[in-house]
Amino acid sequence: MKSTNKFNIASHNQGFSLIEVLVALLVLSIGLLGLAALQTTSLQYNTGSYFRTQATFLAYDIIDRMRTNIAAVVDNDNSGYDQPTTTNVTPPVNCDTSICTSADLALYDVKKWYDRTVAALPDSATTPPTIQINATKRVVITINWKERDLDKQQRWEIQL
Repeated sequence: MKSTNKFNIASHNQGFSLIEVLVALLVLSIGLLGLAALQTTSLQYNTGSYFRTQATFLAYDIIDRMRTNIAAVVDNDNSGYDQPTTTNVTPPVNCDTSICTSADLALYDVKKWYDRTVAALPDSATTPPTIQINATKRVVITINWKERDLDKQQRWEIQL
């Protein structure tokens, strides 16, 4: 009689271990979904960080070019480094192949800078970067771009 009783108990345990496996599989799948969501969010933030780094690099690039060509830093005349809000800057000379004046080099630098900004940052051609210089040679650089359908903007102010 004891052997029959053990046989009945063993048959109940077989169904219980299958439920444990299903619950463990459910917990594992929820954990893997959470890990995938975490990886996606991390990738989005890394992309945003990359764009901010590019914008910072581009701002410091044009600031360094202005420091080396300080004679072309003039205020509010839309020539040289002080440019309107358009990327349609046409330098009169290709300074890579010809000798340039200080003003020509400034226009050439701004055109190349606009081209690099449009290439590096998404949707920056729609709202182009600006360079504003006041009478005391205080420079304000504003760079705009789109990130995950959100408008982003960074400004740098420096005294030359």
